[in-house]
Amino acid sequence: MTDTPQRFYPYRFARLLIKAMQTELGEYSTETLLTQAALTTALPSDTLEREYPFSHLAALNRALLTTYGDKGGGALGVSIGQAWFESLATFGAFAAYNDPAFLRLPLDVRSGIGVKVLGEVFSRMSDQTSTYEYIPNAHHLAVKHSPFVYDGATTPTCYLLSGLVIGCQSAATGGMIYAVREIECRSTGGTRCLFSVSTKPVKRSPIPTV
Repeated sequence: MTDTPQRFYPYRFARLLIKAMQTELGEYSTETLLTQAALTTALPSDTLEREYPFSHLAALNRALLTTYGDKGGGALGVSIGQAWFESLATFGAFAAYNDPAFLRLPLDVRSGIGVKVLGEVFSRMSDQTSTYEYIPNAHHLAVKHSPFVYDGATTPTCYLLSGLVIGCQSAATGGMIYAVREIECRSTGGTRCLFSVSTKPVKRSPIPTV
């Protein structure tokens, strides 16, 4: 299951993820997780060089889910993922969600665009490649190389990406929240990590959107 050859995020993506962890967990708890994952507690540089290894992100995610358990760690992972998107929202493709022409589109169209654009941005700027597909009543985002998978898991592990999708859709739809479920994961033997996103919002987000 382990990715070969090594794959990478831009340093900035990893930096913003760790800062989102600090926001949600506190600096001490985040440093503890980094130490458990045998990683430096110093933040990655604020550049777009694609050199932060997926293996580091997998180790950090394992530490999160091991420390807090699948249920507690999963809930935290989703919250962290949403906070992570907030810090990524200034990237050009996401900033367009505030364009008047985009805001005039129907809500369901904006929702689908949110999922698709998220996959495209990460495919272009990192080694996390994704494909988007619409099926009746759901948007599917298939991630070929998730950086959050690791060996030995018995349940899906990519809660951080689920939260990222939720945050992105919320920004695209003016604060609506959509149910996201990882229905296939490479951590549990899948060939990809597949996220199913409802086309119907479940509630409005209390989190400010971009």
